[in-house]
Amino acid sequence: MPYEHNDHAPDRGTMTDATAKKPEAPDNGYVRLIRMRRLANGLLVLIMALFVFSHLWEPPGQDWDMHWRFLRAFAEAAMVGGLADWFAVTAIFRRPLGLPIPHTAVIPNNQDRIADAVGRFIADNFLKGELVAERVKDKDLSETLAKWLADPAQSGALAGGIVQAVPALLDAIDDETVSAFLRQQAAEAAEGARVAPAFGSVLEALAEQGRHQAMLDALLKQGYHLMEENKDLIHEKIRGRSGWLMRFVSADKKVADTVINAMNDLLYDVASDPRHPLRAQLNELVVKFANDLRDDPVLQARVGAWLKEAAAHPTVTDAFEAGWNEFKTALRRDCAAPDGRLKAWLEGALTNLGAGLMREPGVRAALNARLRSLLVELADRHGEDVARLVSETIRRWDSQTIVEKLESNVGRDLQYIRLNGTVIGGLVGLLLHAAAEIARAA
Repeated sequence: MPYEHNDHAPDRGTMTDATAKKPEAPDNGYVRLIRMRRLANGLLVLIMALFVFSHLWEPPGQDWDMHWRFLRAFAEAAMVGGLADWFAVTAIFRRPLGLPIPHTAVIPNNQDRIADAVGRFIADNFLKGELVAERVKDKDLSETLAKWLADPAQSGALAGGIVQAVPALLDAIDDETVSAFLRQQAAEAAEGARVAPAFGSVLEALAEQGRHQAMLDALLKQGYHLMEENKDLIHEKIRGRSGWLMRFVSADKKVADTVINAMNDLLYDVASDPRHPLRAQLNELVVKFANDLRDDPVLQARVGAWLKEAAAHPTVTDAFEAGWNEFKTALRRDCAAPDGRLKAWLEGALTNLGAGLMREPGVRAALNARLRSLLVELADRHGEDVARLVSETIRRWDSQTIVEKLESNVGRDLQYIRLNGTVIGGLVGLLLHAAAEIARAA
């Protein structure tokens, strides 16, 4: 009798010929299952035909009588064994002939119990903390990791995978959220109690090293250029403030030239003389300002307010957003390039990490201790979660999916059981018939 599909729906889904067909994707396990099923069905049909033939026709003459009885006994026992195994194998996955026979379609009708049993099996036999500790206590996990990372092919593949995941990560990030985060961080960092003392310490260090003199020289040089470039403006300002008599005798021009020359001379003297009194006064001002930044809460609050206002200004906000967009564009471009710098840096860093671990047994020993404790902790903390995830995943599958998955993996072996049952049943029938004949002759 053929190995048929169920035409009726059990508790968890429809199992028709259409749903039991080969999946769209190539499945070698499914192909082997079909081949073995046809072989087992063919043998069963052949034995059934032999049984019918042996009962409907008998060879003439007495010489064949005993042999024919042995053939009939073999066919009968083989057919019974083949049918029993066909029923048993079919009942595991579906209802034989679609009949509502109790305790058939075992897998679809017990999906929840199977799901719980699989989850519990994984949790009890693989994810118990003491089991994990026992398995990893003698394992040099860090050495395995180090060897793997030290291999350029492996570290390169890992770096490539990380780089390939970067664009997807950037797509998942909301630009407005990032911009708001950057603005918030800038505003928090701009608090005077944080920035002002640090800036004061930097300024004091620059003053002690004389680095502020370079800034003064640059300011003096810039001041000289400004005086030269704005002579006409200075003349106009002095002329506007002069009386008509001074303008009549051109005294305003002489005053303006005198002021300009005096300022230029002062700038030149300060710039050319490192010991000029103005430089000493500047040193005192710098030191005092640095001390005030560190110790004066009023000045700190004022600096913080200035910085917060600057951080909240639309120009600064636009600069943050533009900087983030430029960073994303540059990062995407680098990730897409075959010789991207990020991938090369990651590959080198991972390879060097592996090589460094190989050279440092002490570091590996410490890392092993941490890894072992981490694995045990993860098993204790999330073992039940993994078991629950497995159980819930199996529960969500429709019954036909479970049947297809299990049957594709173990169905071929079950067809071997059918073949063995048919042959062994026939051989047992022969032995029983022979025993009966011997008993009858005695």
